[in-house]
Amino acid sequence: MAILEGPVNYLASLLDVPADAVRLVTGLIFSQIFAILHRVTFSKISSRFTKRTIHLLLGLFLGFYVWDMDCLHHCASAVGFYILFFFLPWDLAVKVNFFYQLGYLLVGYYYNNMVVNYAINWTTSQAIVTLKMIGLGFDLDDLKKDGVKLPSPLTVLGLFAKEKLPSFLIALKRLAHGIFYLVLSLITTSFLKTDFMLTSEFQELSLVLRVLFVTAWGHCVLYKYLGVWCIAESTCMYVGYTFNGNDKWDGLRNVATAAFHKALKLQDVIDSWNINTNNWCAKHIYKRCKFLGNKGLSQVITMTFLAMWHGLHLGYFVCFIQEFFYMSMEKGLQRNALVQKVASFLPGSVTMVISWFYTKLFLSFALVGFELYYYERIMHVYRSIYFICPVFSVLIILSNVIFVQKLSPEKDD
Repeated sequence: MAILEGPVNYLASLLDVPADAVRLVTGLIFSQIFAILHRVTFSKISSRFTKRTIHLLLGLFLGFYVWDMDCLHHCASAVGFYILFFFLPWDLAVKVNFFYQLGYLLVGYYYNNMVVNYAINWTTSQAIVTLKMIGLGFDLDDLKKDGVKLPSPLTVLGLFAKEKLPSFLIALKRLAHGIFYLVLSLITTSFLKTDFMLTSEFQELSLVLRVLFVTAWGHCVLYKYLGVWCIAESTCMYVGYTFNGNDKWDGLRNVATAAFHKALKLQDVIDSWNINTNNWCAKHIYKRCKFLGNKGLSQVITMTFLAMWHGLHLGYFVCFIQEFFYMSMEKGLQRNALVQKVASFLPGSVTMVISWFYTKLFLSFALVGFELYYYERIMHVYRSIYFICPVFSVLIILSNVIFVQKLSPEKDD
C-alpha cells in the first residue's frame, strides 16, 4: 500500500484531478519541508558524509512516497552508470551509458505511457535522471585528461546545502509563483479543456473562434509546467543550489516567466522555456554533433533526441518537427525586406500585438501534437483550423526566398 494513500485519494476526488498528480505535487510540498529542515538543522552538521547520507535518505523517502517501489528504477540507472564506468574504459563507457540510460527510459515509456492521456508515473522523474546520468558520463569523459576520478555514489546522490544561502523571502516568492500557476492551471483548464477540441461543439464554432480557442488553450495548458518548475526551483533555493554568483539565485531557473509571457517571437519562447533542458541539449547533443559539419543536421538530431526524451508518441515528433520548421521560417522572416517594409507603416503597438499573437498561435498549434499524442486526434484539430500555421509558414518561406535575397540589399543601400 502506498504511503498516505487514503488522504491522497480523498484530495484527488475533491479537486477532480488524478491521484498521481496530487501525489506529485504533495511530494514537492514535502520537499519544501525537508529543504527548510535541512537548512535550519542539518546544515549545521560538520560531517559531509553525514549530511550527504541524510540528504540521500530524504530523497529516497520522497521517491518511495511519490512512486512507491517504482523509484527503484532511478536506482537502476545509477547502479548501471557506476558499473559501466568502473569496469569499462571511459571512452567506451560514455557511449554505452548513453544508450543504456536513454534505452531504459524509452522501454519505460513503451510499457507505461502508451495511453490516450498523459500518465504521471516513475518515467516523469526518470527523464531527469536520464539527463543527469548521461551528462555526468559526458563530463567525466571530457575531464579524464585532467585526472578526474569517478566520484562516489554518495557524492553524486547525496548533495547537501551550500554555505551561501539566500533569504527565505527569495525562495518563498518563487514558491508563491508556483502555487499561483498551479491554481491558474486548475481554473483555466476547467473551461479550456483539451478534449473539447475533439467534439462536434468545437467544430460548430466559427473559424475565428476555433483559432482563438486553440491559441488560448495552448498558452494556458503550459501553466502546470510553470507551477511545478517554480516550486521545484524554490526548494533548491532554500539550500543554496541555485546560487549563480553576484548574489543571484537563478542558477537552476527553468523558465523566465516574464520573458515567456511577453515573447514576441518563437525564439523568445525557446530562450525562456525549459531552460535547463535546452542548455543540456545544446551542450551534450548539439555541440557534440559539430563533427558533422552541418548545423541543420545537428539541429535535426537534437530535436529528434528531445522528442524521444519526452516520449514515444507521434505527437512529440510532430511538435518538434514543427519547431524546427517554424524556426527556419522565423529566421528568414526577420530578414524579409517586404515584411519589414509593411511593418514600418504600422504603429509599434500594433506590430507588437501581431507579433505576440503570432507567437502564441504558432506555439499552441505545435502543442496540439504535444498534448494529443495520436495522429487522428492531432489531425482532427489541425483540419478544423485548416492547417493555418503550416500554410502561413510555407507562404512566408516562399516570400523569404524572394524578398530576403532581392530586396534586403536595396534596403541596405
